[in-house]
Parts: sequence; C-alpha cells; structure tokens
Amino acid sequence: MIFRRPAIGAALLLAIMALLMVGAARQDSAIVDETTHLSTGYLCWRGAPTQMGADDHPPLCRMLDSAPLLLMDLKYSDPASAMLRGQLAYQWTRPWRSKVRRVDKLLDPECTGQTVQIMPIGDQMVDWHCPSNYPFNSWYYWAVPEGQMYGQFFVYDGTNNGDKMLLAGRCAQIVLTLLIGGVIFVWTRQATNQGAAALFALALWVFNPLALGYGHLVITDIGAVLGIPLAVFAFARCLEEPSLKRTAFSGAATGLALTLKFTSMILAPIYLVIAALSWKRLRMPLAALAKRLVVFAVAAWVVILAAYFPHWAPAPAPTPAEVEVLNVPTWFQTLRPVLIPARFFKGIALALGQPPREAYLMGEWKQGGWWYYFPVAFVVKSPVAYLILVAGGLVLFVRQLRKVSPLEWTPWLASGVYLASAMTSGINIGVRHLLPMLPLLAVGIGCAVAYVSDRRLKYAAIALAAGQAVTALVAYPLYLQYFSEVVGGAANGQKYLIDSNYDWGQDANRLKAFLAERQIKHIYLNYFGTQFSIEHLGISNTRIGADGAKKIQEGTLVVSASELMRPEWAWLRNSREPLARVAQTLFVYQFP
Repeated sequence: MIFRRPAIGAALLLAIMALLMVGAARQDSAIVDETTHLSTGYLCWRGAPTQMGADDHPPLCRMLDSAPLLLMDLKYSDPASAMLRGQLAYQWTRPWRSKVRRVDKLLDPECTGQTVQIMPIGDQMVDWHCPSNYPFNSWYYWAVPEGQMYGQFFVYDGTNNGDKMLLAGRCAQIVLTLLIGGVIFVWTRQATNQGAAALFALALWVFNPLALGYGHLVITDIGAVLGIPLAVFAFARCLEEPSLKRTAFSGAATGLALTLKFTSMILAPIYLVIAALSWKRLRMPLAALAKRLVVFAVAAWVVILAAYFPHWAPAPAPTPAEVEVLNVPTWFQTLRPVLIPARFFKGIALALGQPPREAYLMGEWKQGGWWYYFPVAFVVKSPVAYLILVAGGLVLFVRQLRKVSPLEWTPWLASGVYLASAMTSGINIGVRHLLPMLPLLAVGIGCAVAYVSDRRLKYAAIALAAGQAVTALVAYPLYLQYFSEVVGGAANGQKYLIDSNYDWGQDANRLKAFLAERQIKHIYLNYFGTQFSIEHLGISNTRIGADGAKKIQEGTLVVSASELMRPEWAWLRNSREPLARVAQTLFVYQFP
C-alpha cells in the first residue's frame, strides 16, 4: 500500500519526524543562540530602528522562525526599549574584521555614559547620554553583542511568556525541517521514478539524529540545509533538460538559498565543478550560454531584493572613524554604490571576515582547528548503520557511474565539494555546519539503492535503515548529545566534541528536575548556555569560575561539559568523579 501510494508513506514518515521533534522541542531549554535569532527575526518584521546585529545572517530564516510571534501581544521592557534606541549598549564592538574595539571614536565628544550591571549575568553595559548619536546610528555598526543581550531580555526578562515564544519559533523551524524532507522525496522520485527509493531516502533524513537534533531548534543552519540542496536540485534539473524556465527557477532557488544562510556561497564552486563536468554534454553556443547566465543572475537578484525589501538604497559613505574602528574592508568601500541590497553585501563581508576560532577535538584545544575536524565529527556523530549506508551507496554509485543522470550524480558531487570546503575552514565549532550534506547524501543513497537488483543487498539496505531508525528512537529526546555507538554513545561525547555538538545549554529544564528530585536547594554553577533561562526556571545558583570553584568547602557544583573540558578545569576532572550527570552534559559534584 505504501509503495503503491508513496505520497502517503512520505506523509507518515514526516508525521513521525514532526512528533519526535516537537517532543524534544518541548523538553529542551533555550540553547546559546536561540533567543538572539528569535528576537532579531521579530525586529525585522516590526521594522525596528536598529538591526541589533542581524546583519551577520540573512533575514529570511530568522523571520520565518519568528513569524508565529506576530500573533502574540509582545511587549518591550524598559531595558529592552533602551537597547532598541541604542541608549543601552556596550563600550566595545565587534569590527567587520579583527578583534573587538572600543566605540569611543564613534560617539559625539559630548557623550557621557554610566556603567550599568546587567543582572543576573553581571555583564557591564553603558547607559549612554548623547546629544545626537549613539553607536547604533552608524550604518556600519555591527551590534552583535547587543543583539545577544537584547534577545535574552526579550525572551526571558519576564515581560513576555518566554517558553511560549520559544516553542512557537521551534515549531516554525520544524516546518522548515519537514520541507527539507519533501525536497529529498521529490528529488529522489524524479531521479529514479521509484516511490520505494524516494521513501528510503526520506527515511534516512527522518531518522537521522543530527536532523532531529538541530531541526527543532531556532538556528539559521537549517536555512542552509533547505536552501543548498534545493538549489543543487534545481541546477541539476536545468542541466538535465536545459530551458530558460528551468534556468530562471535555478537562479531563484540560488537567490533563496543566499537569503536563508550566507554559507550558501559554497554553491559557487559546486556549480562550477558540476558545469565543468557537464560542459561536453551540453555543447551550448556562447550566445545561448550568456543568455542563460543573465536569466539566472536576474532571477537570483530579484529574490534577494524581495528578501531585503524595502532596504534597496546603497550604503552611506563611511566616515574615517567608522573605517578605523569597524575595519570596513576596502572592497566594500570601493564598490559601495553598486552593492544593492547593501545589507546583503554587508552580511557577506561580515561572513568572509570572521577570524579563526579556538576549537576542541578529542581532548585537544587549537586555534583555527584541524583539517580533519569535520570528517571526524561526522563519523562520531552519525549512527554506524548510516555510515555503512553512505559508504555502500557511494560504492554502488561508482559502479553505475556511466548510467546515471545529473539528478543522480550531482548530490554526491555537491556533498564532496561541500566537505572539501568545510575542511579548509578555520571555524571548527560544530558538526551542524555539515548539515547541508545530509539531504544530498540521502538522495544519493536513495538513487544508488534504486539500482540494486540483488535481493540480499536490498534486504541488507532495509535492515541498515531500520537499524538507524531504532537508534534514533532510542536516542529520543536527547538528540543534540547523540554520539555513535562506536565511541560509547553520549556518555563519552565530551571526550570527542563539545559546544554545539553536544552541550549547547539545552538541559536547564532537566537540571531543574534533577535538583528537585534530590532536594538540592542551591548550587554553584558554570553553565554553557543562556543564564537568563536558569534564572527564569528559578534555579538558585551562584555563578562560579574554575578558580573560584577551588575554594568551595561545602555544597553542590554543576559544570557544563563545554566548560569542564577547558584546560582551567583539568584540576576538577583529574581529582574528582562526578556525583551524577544530568542528561550526560551537566556534571554534578558534591563538596566536601
């Protein structure tokens, strides 16, 4: 029945995925970036006077996630309103390139400021009093630290129902994650003309712990996971049966991808490699090629303009102080009059200017990371059955290489180019940056399995997919901290990866339940997450660092895995065994 009517089977699979993600979304507390994405998306809808640091990501994904908030009667607290005016801000900022700088040179000489301590986290902000300009009035200002603080105020300062807001945003994200499944199903079915192969490919997405773990969180990465595969699919269809209509659709899909996540710039080398391998088969006259390139570019540009409506004016000329303090790149200054929409190109400049970050892998810390970080992360964060399917699917694909169409070989090629690009990155902070590969690999495996005629191989593939499904169901709802059985599962996760791979602040709700069960009234806490959510839950705590923890004589200490694995906490790891672990990511120690 399901194979005869695969659309029904696809709907059932996506319904299962939705249930799994909604369950996890209701239980996980706010991760590090969610409040920022939710609040800046809402500000984009409301046309607030400041972008609050939103330029480091395209607006579309954040706006889609925050769209349900438009149905709520949300208010701004006094501190939040002061931040929107630019009055409450930091005395330092993140330049477009290089390290943080003070903002003094961006202010009027008559500006004065009073230091304000933001509770409960203790950050020092400044209440500025200026005759005309605050830092935010500069078009070139990147208010990323203010955006992060504003998001915590907006969601968790008690003015609004933060839990309801967060769940609404997560449900919108879940819809996007399900749409990705739809792309996988349609692509595989068009490529193979087999409903069974399309369902098989979809199942690999539905029961992937990585997809389930990140697909229910308000993060911009899912924008790339939707946009990049959709754009590659449209490009492959354009190669298979070239036409102006399909060229326009391919350009529009590319524009959509770029307005969802700047990571989608990786489409440029992917397209170049695909086009180079297809050139002999197409044999297109230069005039026809030029015409299609124009149609492609115009379609992409129209979508980008629509996403940034009505902000179509060129950026204003920067002042010398803005160039110096904010480190505006020369190419942007030179091309400024033609860079439209200006905020789109500002975002690209910010993305390209990100410096390498400190990274953690298998117990080691290193600035800029390792070339093999992402392959290792992919292996340890994927079920064994899934890895076997990836390897087996690649072998089957290679064997059928002479027979396959562009719809069948482009997902494998795009995955390879994407991984190679990621391996050159100096930002090694999360396997989530590989998420766009998952739909591509699902399609590739589904197409490869469609060629299998040996009954034993078919049963083996089905058994592996079923094994992956069992793994995903057993891991529920702790998908973010899932690790492969080969490395000992989530219990050993911190030995390999931390941060958004494992411990992103998602377990505050579980910590509260644990403390209530053990009747622990107060804790010392070093938490890798949104401290506002800790206070929102009413967890009585004293924030403490590694040096301060050495002085604890009596009491309960809770340390997040992402903090515990830092060098300054080595004394605790080496001297004590935890009393307990909350959801594997929060280590509980009892003193004395």
